[in-house]
Amino acid sequence: MDEIDNKESDEYVAQPVEQEKKAESADEDTPLTSAEGGRAKTKERTSQKKKSLKEKLLDSLGEEEIKELLAAKEELEDKNKLLEEKSDLLLEYEDLLKRKQAEFENYKKRAQREFDENKKYATTELLLDIINTIDNLERASDSAQSSKDFDALLEGIVIVENQFKSLLEKKYGVVVIDDVGKEFDPNIHDAIMMEESDEYEDDTVIENFQKGYRLYERIIRPAKVKVAKAVSPFSEEEDEEDGSTASSEKGV
Repeated sequence: MDEIDNKESDEYVAQPVEQEKKAESADEDTPLTSAEGGRAKTKERTSQKKKSLKEKLLDSLGEEEIKELLAAKEELEDKNKLLEEKSDLLLEYEDLLKRKQAEFENYKKRAQREFDENKKYATTELLLDIINTIDNLERASDSAQSSKDFDALLEGIVIVENQFKSLLEKKYGVVVIDDVGKEFDPNIHDAIMMEESDEYEDDTVIENFQKGYRLYERIIRPAKVKVAKAVSPFSEEEDEEDGSTASSEKGV
């Protein structure tokens, strides 16, 4: 009985030994290259050094210091997590900004196109009013040609002229500047001639060569006028001399 037990125990001990031999033979079947073996050894030595340094550091620190280090580690992890969140948010804002800039550029281009289009056709209403007035002028001209009546043609022209003036003033705010007999104003008048006059006071508009026009409060074309100036005393003396000379000659 004892022999059987000893035999079984010997077999139990022999099994791990055989397994170790098989593992060693397996390692021998897959040998490492020299470079790989060197890196593995270096990595193992580095890991051992780090482990030993860590153990020494922990052994040298007290319980309170370890707690402080753990708290600092947690705080650092929280800050890193917050930094990552901020970085993601920053990337999101940058993307949003780029999209908004692209949208704004497209809006500017679209607004410019609309502005150019509106500017191109801004005078449509005015042109239609002018065209309607031209139609009236053509009807007056056709009527005068068929009837050979000059007075009818003149009357038609006057009607169209008044229609133009009324249209410009009432609908578009354009007022005619015709200030004969009023004081000269350089802001609305363009004096192209001056003339001595006994009938008008000095700096008075006595003739209008070309009418001016005002659009609401802005002068769009000044009136070209003749302005009166005071009669020079030398001219009066010359006139008197001329008059006396003429009377003396008649007496002779």
